[in-house]
Amino acid sequence: MTLATNGILQGFALLYSQGTPAGFSSPMLRWFMTARLGFVTPVVLVMVVFVAGAVLLLGRTPFGRRVYGIGNGLRAARLSGIGVERTLILVYMLSAVCAALVGIMLTGFSGQASLGMGDDYLLPSIAVVVVGGALITGGRGHYLGMLGGVLLLTALQMLLAGTTLPYATRAILYGLVVLGAVMALRERQPH
Repeated sequence: MTLATNGILQGFALLYSQGTPAGFSSPMLRWFMTARLGFVTPVVLVMVVFVAGAVLLLGRTPFGRRVYGIGNGLRAARLSGIGVERTLILVYMLSAVCAALVGIMLTGFSGQASLGMGDDYLLPSIAVVVVGGALITGGRGHYLGMLGGVLLLTALQMLLAGTTLPYATRAILYGLVVLGAVMALRERQPH
């Protein structure tokens, strides 16, 4: 469903823009993403508030407990009385809102929107969750662990970008580190 909807929306975006985006991001959005307030950009301060809100939402609310319950198993969640379908729809809606906000932020950072501007973040967005200690299959994970995965992989990317290695070599090294982390943190199966 996600891939099909993505393909349809990308096609409509191409038709609407005729393959070339027009216009630029607003000066206020550009300032929000690139200005300096002391030693940080304004977006960093908002992200701290966002992370605190996400930790509270997932760790201290009935909604967060339902999300973790569903991650432990759909059948067990249903038997526990969790409204699985309603919760999943809310999770997808929340994910869509976050994705839209990130798209707007990327537009402010780069100054202009383009159709594939978020494509470089598809693999890392999954990798940071796994490196942060969450299981793709559900049942284990915490938002702060995912934030740790973000910081770790961002530091790795910055370290690799600071080298004189060719891009292909950096991509291979990054992939190997992510693969090693995924293998080290995967769910242990009893023998």
